[in-house]
Amino acid sequence: MSYLVLARKWRPQSFAEVVGQEHVTQTLQNAIKHNRIPHALLFCGPRGVGKTTVARLLAKSLNCEKGPTPEPCNQCVSCREVTQGTSLDVYEMDGASNRGIDEIREIRENVKYVPSRGRYKVYIIDEVHMLTKEAFNALLKTLEEPPSHVVFIFATTEPHKIPPTIVSRCQRFVFRRIGAPLLYQRLEFIAKQEKIEIADDAIWLIVRAAAGGLRDALSLLDQVISFSPPPIQADHVRAILGLFDTKLIIDVMQAVLNQNLKQVMEIVAQISEEGEDIKEFYNQLVAYWRHLVMLKLDPETSLVDLPDYELERLKKLSKLSTLSHLEQMFSILLNEEPFLRTTTQPRFVLEALLIRLTEFARIVPIEVILKRLGSLNPGVPLVKNVPEKEELEEQKTQLVEETERRPQPVRPQGDFPNALREKLVKTLRKGSPILAAVLENAGLELKDGRLAVSLPKFHAELIQEKKLWQVFKKCCVETLGDNCKISIKTDDGNNSGIGNSRDSVNNQFDLLREVLKIFGGEVINSSKFVKEE
Repeated sequence: MSYLVLARKWRPQSFAEVVGQEHVTQTLQNAIKHNRIPHALLFCGPRGVGKTTVARLLAKSLNCEKGPTPEPCNQCVSCREVTQGTSLDVYEMDGASNRGIDEIREIRENVKYVPSRGRYKVYIIDEVHMLTKEAFNALLKTLEEPPSHVVFIFATTEPHKIPPTIVSRCQRFVFRRIGAPLLYQRLEFIAKQEKIEIADDAIWLIVRAAAGGLRDALSLLDQVISFSPPPIQADHVRAILGLFDTKLIIDVMQAVLNQNLKQVMEIVAQISEEGEDIKEFYNQLVAYWRHLVMLKLDPETSLVDLPDYELERLKKLSKLSTLSHLEQMFSILLNEEPFLRTTTQPRFVLEALLIRLTEFARIVPIEVILKRLGSLNPGVPLVKNVPEKEELEEQKTQLVEETERRPQPVRPQGDFPNALREKLVKTLRKGSPILAAVLENAGLELKDGRLAVSLPKFHAELIQEKKLWQVFKKCCVETLGDNCKISIKTDDGNNSGIGNSRDSVNNQFDLLREVLKIFGGEVINSSKFVKEE
């Protein structure tokens, strides 16, 4: 007897054996139990997930000698004929090669005849979206009002190509991709039944390459068995399927997050020297970075299907940065996909991309900055609670009352001609625009050769900063003469001195200096902005 591939040998022969499509099989079994069998069904979903298999199982259950039954017996003549593909009452047609109106006309002529053995005539049309527009139109009337002994089952991977008039006449069942844990369990079970020694990580590589399709997974397993004698290791699977060592992918992610640019470039060089596909490496890197973001969101998430040893490494990597930082790096990766796909120098593009990611990893996340700023003065929150509207009105009233009670600044009384004030301000504007703005509305009094200047405390401290004070004295000499003496008074009436003022200003910048230590910056004194004459 000729060899039977694993995908055919292990095709499910009962609804209980179907993997990962319980939402479909349970619905069909309940419909059979309650005699609510639809006359037309549309099975949609990706390839290799069980659409045609479930269609055959439904045909078995409907025509089983013990049925209609939720599970076919697989022992009666009818069940065996369906399994062997020789049943006269079950018609399987490939919509890709029999897509014309003539084939549909033949079906329309045959549906009027009763089944030869079973209860139902079952028409299974695979890849039904390939039928022509004329063929669909010819099928409409029969599909809407078929004889009671006819059941149509359509299977397709592209339901959007089917006319809405056909879809509306069918019960639609959506088949899903099979999850990685279920695929792993099924392959492990089949390997044990076939007495094949295969490592766990090798099975996981096959699962990853199958992308949710059980038929693809079994075909790959068949190929790997033929390539390597037992025990089958992960290296054998990577060699025949052209897969990357996932350890390299996680290693490059770790090097990026640790800002180890040298190691990043060494890994890229290793991949290139081994002749691996750079673009495929990029695709896998994007997929694993997505896993990293998902694990940062929730370490126990079910959205990541990876073996335990890879999950543990990614969970540790997720602790090296914040969620927003990882998401921004993920966006950088995704944005390079069109360019990497079309470039003739994929290695150079990948190197530039990884350099950018590594440099981006050096940026201190905003969450860390806020935490460090908060540690400078733990008693003061960085973000205050926004008061309610009533609280704002009350605070406004209190502020008005306090302003009215507050003593007004003491301004010296005496003559200071407007022309002289304008001349002084004009001279100051040439030497320092800052001083001109401060002195323009200041209280000035000139008496017995002494200029008394009355200012708010902050402006008094500012004007007596060393270089600004020198500019101010120089302008006063030019305007008022060499013998002019200057005194500064604050709003509270106290004379301020240069030394005390500078100490006060320095104290105000203490917090700023601490903040700049975080960023490696420096304090820029206001004197740097004074225009030197």
